[in-house]
Amino acid sequence: MNLADLSIKRPIFITCIVTAIIVLGVMSMRKLGVDLFPDVTFPIVTVTTVYPGAGPAEVETLVSKVFEEEISTVSGIKRLSSRNSEGVSIVIAEFNLETDVKYAEQQIRDRVSSAKIKLPTEAKESIIRRIDPADQPILVVSLSADMPAGKLYDLASEGIRPRLEQINQVGLVSIQGGRKREIRVELDRNKLRTFEISASQVVQAIKATGMNIPAGKVTETSKDIVYRTLGEFQTVDDVAATVVSFIGNDVPVRVGQLGRVIDDLEDEKTRSFVNGEPSLFLRIYRQSGANTIRVVEDVKKRVNKIQEELSNGAQPVKLEVVQDGSKPIRANVDDVTESIFFGIILTIIVVFYFLGSGRSTIITGLALPNSLLGAFILMAAAGFTINVMTLLALSLSVGLLIDDAIVVRENIFRHIERGESPIVAASKGTKEVMLAVIGTTLAVIAVFGPIAFLSGVVGQFFKQFGLTICFAMAISLFDALTVAPMLSAYFAGASHKEKGDGFWSRTVGRSLEAFNRFQNWLETKYEKTLQFTLQKPKTVLLGSVIVFLVSLVASTKVPKTFLGAQDMGEFSVGLDMPPGTSLGAMAEVSLEVEKIIHANPEVKTTTLTVGNDQGEANVANFYVELVSSKKRKMNTSQFKAVLREQLKPFARANPTVKDVDMVGVGQRPFNVNIIGNDLNQIVEIGNQLLAKLKTHPGVQDPDINFRPGKPEFQVSLDKSKSEIFGVSSSMVGAELRTLIEGSVPAVFREGGREYDVRVRLQEDQRDLKTYFKDTFVPNVNFRLVKLSQVASPVETTGPSTISRQDRGRYVQVMADLTPGGVGMGGVMKDVSKILEEEIKLPEGVRYAFVGQAESFQELIGSVIVAVTLSVIFIYLVLASLYESFITPFTIMLVLPLAACGAFYALFMTGQALDINSMIGCILLLGVASKNSILLVDCTQQLMDEGMPREQAIVQAGKLRLRPILMTTFALIAGMLPVAIGLNEASKQRTNMGIAIIGGLISSTFLSLVVVPAAYSYIDRFKHWSKRKMEALASPPSHAS
Repeated sequence: MNLADLSIKRPIFITCIVTAIIVLGVMSMRKLGVDLFPDVTFPIVTVTTVYPGAGPAEVETLVSKVFEEEISTVSGIKRLSSRNSEGVSIVIAEFNLETDVKYAEQQIRDRVSSAKIKLPTEAKESIIRRIDPADQPILVVSLSADMPAGKLYDLASEGIRPRLEQINQVGLVSIQGGRKREIRVELDRNKLRTFEISASQVVQAIKATGMNIPAGKVTETSKDIVYRTLGEFQTVDDVAATVVSFIGNDVPVRVGQLGRVIDDLEDEKTRSFVNGEPSLFLRIYRQSGANTIRVVEDVKKRVNKIQEELSNGAQPVKLEVVQDGSKPIRANVDDVTESIFFGIILTIIVVFYFLGSGRSTIITGLALPNSLLGAFILMAAAGFTINVMTLLALSLSVGLLIDDAIVVRENIFRHIERGESPIVAASKGTKEVMLAVIGTTLAVIAVFGPIAFLSGVVGQFFKQFGLTICFAMAISLFDALTVAPMLSAYFAGASHKEKGDGFWSRTVGRSLEAFNRFQNWLETKYEKTLQFTLQKPKTVLLGSVIVFLVSLVASTKVPKTFLGAQDMGEFSVGLDMPPGTSLGAMAEVSLEVEKIIHANPEVKTTTLTVGNDQGEANVANFYVELVSSKKRKMNTSQFKAVLREQLKPFARANPTVKDVDMVGVGQRPFNVNIIGNDLNQIVEIGNQLLAKLKTHPGVQDPDINFRPGKPEFQVSLDKSKSEIFGVSSSMVGAELRTLIEGSVPAVFREGGREYDVRVRLQEDQRDLKTYFKDTFVPNVNFRLVKLSQVASPVETTGPSTISRQDRGRYVQVMADLTPGGVGMGGVMKDVSKILEEEIKLPEGVRYAFVGQAESFQELIGSVIVAVTLSVIFIYLVLASLYESFITPFTIMLVLPLAACGAFYALFMTGQALDINSMIGCILLLGVASKNSILLVDCTQQLMDEGMPREQAIVQAGKLRLRPILMTTFALIAGMLPVAIGLNEASKQRTNMGIAIIGGLISSTFLSLVVVPAAYSYIDRFKHWSKRKMEALASPPSHAS
């Protein structure tokens, strides 16, 4: 007993199973987390080390190279790079994707630990962490109030941050902008000289005095007593009273005598603004794997509650969300959900018109909710989330899921029209097409199954996509073989259509009659077309080859890229002034730019951050949020183009208008690294390439990450003189760092809060260039030696950042892609030609594409592998189903024809071939094979019943024309919302819908003639080869 007969004989059993699927599906759907992309584990570990006061060259030599030497021995490393800027080293270890990132992180920790002894003593503890999409803040909250900066920072740090961090699944809350309270010991160089005390001595004295030290414990009878020495500073006066040295044996020299101790604020590293007004930002990060939308909603509720509480205080405080990371998630998820909804409606309308029966439409349409909800059960079991990739898979599945039910229901409907009883028709009709339905479903699974197991980051993103389609298709197959025959047997209704005089009959009924006449006319025309095809099969096959070859030419004109331009109603603007620009000067220029941006009526909110946490004061970044698309005449891309023109007067600030980074990799779309050992050489090559790209129409805002001209004042020690005076380079470096940058030897606690105690010179005495001859450093006997006696000053310029990759230096040239341009593929091809033929890289210098450019190369390789595997698995499925190695070739001949329409459609609409449209092309492999299977399967059934080949081909074409057109138009209807692009979020995926619709049209109409034309040849070849094999297998006859 097959599934169809079981469902007909036990309808309540099947109904219970379907009900269970629906209930569990709804529960699973509510349980699933919601995010923008699948939770991808990036095999990247970073090591961040702060080395205060050191320049990029010193950071590179003394920190990064040391770590690179140790980390390079870890197995599985794909790329080792580092970024060396003022006082900060960031070493990045990127591993092969199959590497266990947790094991890799532990290996890195072990290597870093063993390298500590080689680092300068002033280097801070290294921070080691894995790259995670959760590293992007999901919310940025602005805090502003009319109160002192220190109190505002304390309010954010101690009053608001802990309450936000208590929210479930909030991982971290960081503060950007503002100034924290700091106790400053500002030394006077003249007093230091008078008392013959070095700044390093002051640091050691404060460090030794301002500490609580546990002395141990003693057990007395039944209790332990803990002993502790208390030395932490309780007041600012305690710091000033710290004894540094003695005059003679009994006159102490205290810190207060060497300068002044003041209760002040730490130095500004960043400044933050909202719509041009000063503010402080709290950046909220979620825990890895957390539901972003749920966390955002919880944080917003808490922010509103805190705002209500603070608004009742003596000083008005404004707390508001200025950047919502869930916005693109909501927009994309809502868009794809909307596409699924409208796709289902359009698909059901198509089925209704083809079947001409409300009951048949309901029976067929039930496959959609059953399959979609059933897929959610398997998604939950696999640990998936509701994200763009899984929803996109379900959106593409809408037309596919109903295909099996259409084929089964249409065949049952045909038997009912012949006068058979519904139960008999349900059983016979399902059996006739069972093999074809199984074959078509397995063909689709054979296409998308391999996608789930692609390698690389692209493969990780597509794992959930491919498996979700497979899950939905498996449930749809079960539905087609059980629910459809069961409902057809008991709820099919009459085969004839009764006419009435009501509104429905006068409108919809007449349109159904007209459409039915159109179907009959189409079947007649198709029969004549088939007769012509069988008379001149060579002409048909040659014509299809020509169509395919012309489509290949069209494909060369289609731009190729990795990801299409985003239109999310938000973007960012970066500014980059020459190195050495002060924070104040940078803020002044940035606010001028802010006025230009905000003067546009399309702009809703601007948030501005001047400087960064690495101490680079010459950079600034804007986040720009536009008003809703209904309130503006331009889309995001058009507005960005207008803004680029408006910002041309600020060319000195090097403005770049770019998309908001949603994945968290922190790179622009196009990036190429020029790698070598000679920094001057690779910088020159990078600048030559930059000059070429500035005139290239395919890119916008090209730039180079190297910034020359950072002023440096170097102290060059004379080794012979320093040895005579007993001065070492480490002692000189430590003293100068304390005098200029400052040292933090202790902390000051008040009211449960902790503040740094910083020791350095007074602000007007820190310019070493001015005071070089009046600066003293300690020798080994703690005597002061004039710096000018052991060293000489050198004024020069140096890079603001030194980047390294694979043990060599590199500069990176980056750019945005021009919408409608040649795409990523075209730009990469042109850049390769420029570097190899025009610039001609010298020996020892090479280039490498990174970021999206590298992912594009990976994508092309992955798609080739996926298509190859899909074709192989489709062949294996078909060969096993039809027990023939030859028959599958008839079905698979149409696979190249599916790509024809996709290429033509993309070419005519000016769309790009990117990751989305490539998905569409892969989908077409399964769809094209489905139509061919229906034709070939029916033809073979009729031939098995004794019908001649040509007559069987014509009759099969007539019988299967309606289900083929139904499945095709159902798929087109399901893809229409995607192709149209209902809102800004969907614009990035319109090319996928266009490619699928174009491919469906070409594959359907070409398969209707190519498959019959090829079948006659291949079937004759199959029988000829069978006879040959039988002849070889039969034993030779022996003459008597």
